Amino acid sequence: MVKYFYSPFFAYSVGETFWVSYFIIIAGGFTSFTLFYHITPFIQISTKYLKPALLKMLPVKLNIILKEKFRTKKDKRKKFNKRKRMMIKMKSSGMWLIILTTPVLLSLPVGAFMLRKYYPDNKYSYFFALLSIAFEGFIICILIWKDNLFL
Repeated sequence: MVKYFYSPFFAYSVGETFWVSYFIIIAGGFTSFTLFYHITPFIQISTKYLKPALLKMLPVKLNIILKEKFRTKKDKRKKFNKRKRMMIKMKSSGMWLIILTTPVLLSLPVGAFMLRKYYPDNKYSYFFALLSIAFEGFIICILIWKDNLFL
């Protein structure tokens, strides 16, 4: 998949036109967001149900070693880092903040995951996220191609 934010820079440096650059950013953004938006329920199910089942199938000694290893890592790391605080603030701020910041500030996979996890019943969230990707992609392309826009 094409990295959303950097694809117009690459298209400009290669010598592509504005509309090709815009098509590349839209195709990559839509594909990435759609893929991760629809994979999110499977990831949630696998972490909720399959992980404990896999731990039960492991040998007892290996299971104890893994639990001790993860326990020591949890004790050493911080409970809340800057990224987790930002995600909590975004959830409390609402769906629109997640939709508007997904293409540029958040990555597309993180935004798709947060939108699907926190607002699964809103039937317009997916549509508005795709509109946000298209609009912000257009703005990015205009900012890059501002000198020779319609060549």
